[in-house]
Order: sequence, then C-alpha cells, then structure tokens
Amino acid sequence: MNKKSDLKLRIIVFTGLFAALVCVLTMLHIPTNNGGYIHVGDSLIYLSSILMPFPYGLIAGGIGGGLSDLLSDSPAYILPTIVIKVLNSLVIYLIAKRSEKIVNLRSVIAAVVSGIVTVFGYYLAAVILWGGFKAQLATIPGNIIQAVGSAVIFIVLGLAFDTAKLKEKLKFQNK
Repeated sequence: MNKKSDLKLRIIVFTGLFAALVCVLTMLHIPTNNGGYIHVGDSLIYLSSILMPFPYGLIAGGIGGGLSDLLSDSPAYILPTIVIKVLNSLVIYLIAKRSEKIVNLRSVIAAVVSGIVTVFGYYLAAVILWGGFKAQLATIPGNIIQAVGSAVIFIVLGLAFDTAKLKEKLKFQNK
C-alpha cells in the first residue's frame, strides 16, 4: 500500500470505530424522569471531530447517534439525532479548528456551544414530535446534564490523549 491509500484506509477505519463508540456510549445511558436519558456519547463526537479531517467526524457522529436511537428502540428520534449530531460536529470543526492540542480554549468553547445545540435541538425535536412548547421544557434539564457530562468527559479524554501525544501519532492531517 502507498501512503495515500494507507491514510484513506486509516480514516475509514477510525470513522467506523468512532461511530461505534458514539453508538455504544449513547446506548449506555441513565434514564431521566421525563422519558429521555443522559449519556456521554457526544464526548466522542467532539473528540472525533477534532482528531479526524472534515467531514469524517460528522459522519461518525451522525451514524453513531442514529444507530443508537435505532438500537435503543427510539426510532422517532433517528432523523433529529442525525441532524443534531452532525451539527454538534460542525460546531466543533468551525470553532475548535486544528491545533497541536486537543484541549484548548477553542475546543472547550466549541464543546459548550455544541452542548447548547444539543439542548435546543432536542427541545425543538420534542416539540415537533410530541407537541407542546411548554410541556417539552421538561426535556431541557436532562439535556443540559448530558451536555455538561459530555463536555467534561471530552476534556478528560482530550487531556489524556494530549499527554500521550495521540493526535500526532494518528497522523490524520489533510495533505
């Protein structure tokens, strides 16, 4: 194999790996009293979006999130989840950009903004799917906890990856 095909294969493999991790970490959730749940799958969306070239983090997040809804018996949320997770990843790409470190001020800000996208995205999805602007306000606290938890896990994993210099070792640079 030449270097270009090796890089393409590595990107495809890691996209699938991140999609699977997003799916599993989303399925491993804590139910909330409003019918929703809290998970840390978004932390892997943030991580994959920083580690991988555009648009592979979007693909991993959308596929992983959508699959988790399919496998968790939440088919009504498959399409909204795919859209929200792609937007989560896009926020990371647009704000965090590429840098030597995974965790820096820009990536933390991006995780916060992405969390806001999650909270409002799922609120809007619940309103569209189930109706009642006021009734769906109950979804917001659980989604805030999920967003904060995912940001914290992202920072912890990112610091560990930074310490191990994993970003340099993966070599996903766009060349």
